[in-house]
Amino acid sequence: MSELQIAWLELVTVGGVGAILALSGVIINIVTKKQNKLCTKHTEGIVVQHGFSGEGRMYPIVEYFVNSTCYKTRKKFRGVKIKRISGLPAPISSGIYEDEKGWLYVKIGPVANLHKLAEQLWPINSKMTVYYNPNNSKKCYVDRPNSGGFTSIMFILMGLVTIILSLVVFFWYSYKLYIERFE
Repeated sequence: MSELQIAWLELVTVGGVGAILALSGVIINIVTKKQNKLCTKHTEGIVVQHGFSGEGRMYPIVEYFVNSTCYKTRKKFRGVKIKRISGLPAPISSGIYEDEKGWLYVKIGPVANLHKLAEQLWPINSKMTVYYNPNNSKKCYVDRPNSGGFTSIMFILMGLVTIILSLVVFFWYSYKLYIERFE
């Protein structure tokens, strides 16, 4: 195998992986938007508990009824931004809020009661609107449509970076071979 063939193989292989990553991110966005469009009906849901997935991430678990059938779902966010505050003075207050774009902001001091923070933002038995697909009531979202969020953005960015790097390596190697040929 010649050196130029190896350069082409690198371009196709690594660039192909980048294309697959970027395409995956686009597909995640398309599927999420399609699912959101199918959620045309809405009902009132009730916060029944809170979920904690670690490192300050939390969400309300909402129960809702469609045709006398009970469903549970969790509220999804575009992303979670956690700010950890440490040092003196120790009694730094923690806080939590959600912005209009769907980002959840959590500020945690040295001692934070996550259950209390979740209860302040989403009190148990408080009402939230659940939008659901009338053909499949399990498919739903709470308050606002879901976005592809951080995952799809990262897939697209990593795919584009991988494609660009494979092109840079290919052209650098091709240029090096071209220069060596005429020396």
